Amino acid sequence: MKKRALISAIITISILAILFIKVDPGLLLESLRAINYGYLALALLGYLCLNFALAFRLFWLLNKLGYHLSYRQILFFHFTSMILGDVTPGKVGYFGLVLLLKDVKAEDTLSVLTIGQIMDFLMKIVGTVAFAALLSGILLNEYQGVVIAGVTVVTALTLIASLLIWSERSLNLLRIFSFGALKKLTNLVEGVQASTSRLKSELAKALVISIAGWVFVGAQWYFIFLALFPDTNPSFLYFFLLQAIASTVAFIPVSLGGIGLQESAIIGILLISVANIEYTSAFTFGILVRGMSMLVDASLGTFNLRKLSIKEILEDRRWLSRN
Repeated sequence: MKKRALISAIITISILAILFIKVDPGLLLESLRAINYGYLALALLGYLCLNFALAFRLFWLLNKLGYHLSYRQILFFHFTSMILGDVTPGKVGYFGLVLLLKDVKAEDTLSVLTIGQIMDFLMKIVGTVAFAALLSGILLNEYQGVVIAGVTVVTALTLIASLLIWSERSLNLLRIFSFGALKKLTNLVEGVQASTSRLKSELAKALVISIAGWVFVGAQWYFIFLALFPDTNPSFLYFFLLQAIASTVAFIPVSLGGIGLQESAIIGILLISVANIEYTSAFTFGILVRGMSMLVDASLGTFNLRKLSIKEILEDRRWLSRN
């Protein structure tokens, strides 16, 4: 586990170093000095609203399962999980929320998290396909491999997650090999499916919240671009779909939290689809998107990290059988 984390860290640093080679430091500083703070504040509001929506989705679904936790508590635990997702390959660290919600059964937390992830993944797939269709003449020729890899990973994760929380056949298959450590996993999946079945009537509402979150993050990206280029008239739909494809690429489990991969996608797509934009400007946009997200996550979620230990995150598997 530690070796894999080290390899991911090396890959992350290498990608960032390669991206920075072409950056004009003078233009980078000039872009940052000339930034429009009014638009930047609106971008920050968009990102905060995204997280308010995602935390409310958790709050709503857990409430329907009978847990009457405060929204404030779930919100700050959500931000802590976002930090963990920011620094783990494939953003898998977000599931650290299972360790934070100690008063909630693991299977119930996993059910709620997986439902949310499936909805988010489906929107990423739809957005990626729509964006690729809009720019099919360029995007699929220049970045076909990366786009296909990102969509494949997210589609596979969506399918696996759906089978685990909804398919009785997948559970029966697990039962065949249910011995040792797999027995604990089978019991967990059985509990997750039971929890999910109780939430079927709430899926439409959860989807509406997810769509609202997608609009908010699209607004974040849109206003960050305007903060850098206030005299332009960009399309909101463009950034609404751009974040879908860039964040999809970020789920390829190679670098830490998709750092470098998402920025590479942003830079490449902006350069081939936006007229008169320079490499350094595209790089600055990508770094601002990443920097704002990580800064907010760290500011609002760091406090709860004290409730977790590195050993618990990396080595302890006892939460799989927690009741």
